[in-house]
Order: sequence, then C-alpha cells, then structure tokens
Amino acid sequence: MGISREQALECLQSDDLIGLGMEADAVRRRLHPEGVATYVVECEAECGPELIGPGTIDECIAAHRAAHREGKQTTARMLFGAGETLEQRMDFLETVRALQEETGGFVAFVPVAAAAANSRQLDSVTAVERLKMLAVARMFLDNIENVQADGVASGIDGLKVLQTALRFGANDLGAVEAGSGRSEEDLRRIIRDSGLRPAERDAAYRMMMIA
Repeated sequence: MGISREQALECLQSDDLIGLGMEADAVRRRLHPEGVATYVVECEAECGPELIGPGTIDECIAAHRAAHREGKQTTARMLFGAGETLEQRMDFLETVRALQEETGGFVAFVPVAAAAANSRQLDSVTAVERLKMLAVARMFLDNIENVQADGVASGIDGLKVLQTALRFGANDLGAVEAGSGRSEEDLRRIIRDSGLRPAERDAAYRMMMIA
C-alpha cells in the first residue's frame, strides 16, 4: 500500500525536496531492484492514451476501464499545473489507484506538466514542482509498476530534469522523438550517469535490450 492521501498532500506542500526524492527512490528500487531505467524509440502505440486532468476524470477513467475489461493495458497521464488545487490532484491520483486495484490494467503513470498559457517562462511549471509531483505519484501509486518522467521540457535543462527524475521515483524516460531535443544517446547517457543501466522497451513496457 502506498502512502495515504493525507501523507501525499503533506509531501506536495513540503519544502524537503531531497527527502521526498529519497523516499520515492526507495519505492523505485523496491519495484525495480534490477537497476534498469527504460526508454522507447518507437511510440506510435503508446501515444492511447489521452491527457487527463481534474475536469475530465470520470469520462477518461471510464474509457480506461473499458479498455482494461477488453484485456488492453493503458498508460494513465495526468496533466497538472493548469490551475487545479492540490486536493484535485489527489482526487485524480486516488481514482487512478482505485481503478488499478480493480483492473490491474495500468502499465504506467505519467505526470505531465501543463505548458504556460503564454510565453513567459515564469508562468511555467518549475522543475521543483515537476520533481515533487513525480515523487508523490511514485509513492502513492505503488500498485502501478512504471512511472515515467515528464519529458516535455527540451534542451540541456530538460535533460538535467530527466536525469534528476531518475532519483525521484521515475524508472522510464519516455520516447526518443524528432525535435524533442533529446536523442537516444542522450537518454542512455543520463541513465548511466545516474548509476542505472539503460534499456530500450516497447510500448507495453517490455524490455527489448539492456545495455
């Protein structure tokens, strides 16, 4: 059983970022003791799943439940940082955890930071917020095997956040995509620099090749 709703809310409000990272990393190591972090090169089948947020919980969860009943596995993606409250974030995480207990159909969870409504960098979700949300998701959703780092950010700063995410509960770095500012070699390098072994996977999170 993961941490409680009350504990998760306390974590989201905590200033102890390093402590959160250590706790989330402990969950990752428990679930993935092999010391491997994954990525995917081709993601056409993976890119099913829609972004879901506090305003669309019921409709999207119903779609996932239907897919699970058909024997399909899906990825839950939570959009955050779009003006929702911390309570709304927890409502969503609780709904995902309950459906996973019911169906076991989620293969992964991805917290996705919302883009700023304008071009002002100050209005975007900060790296600290991304890492905090990732850590809380890993600790709360310990019944979902994989948690993917938010790969929206690009360039050098984005790669640094992805590397740090591997010590905040993430065991997957998402897809290598043209124009994303990150190559396959970039992902393999930051995984190795984190002390883990890189492994390519398929859309169902099955490892294909471990370096």
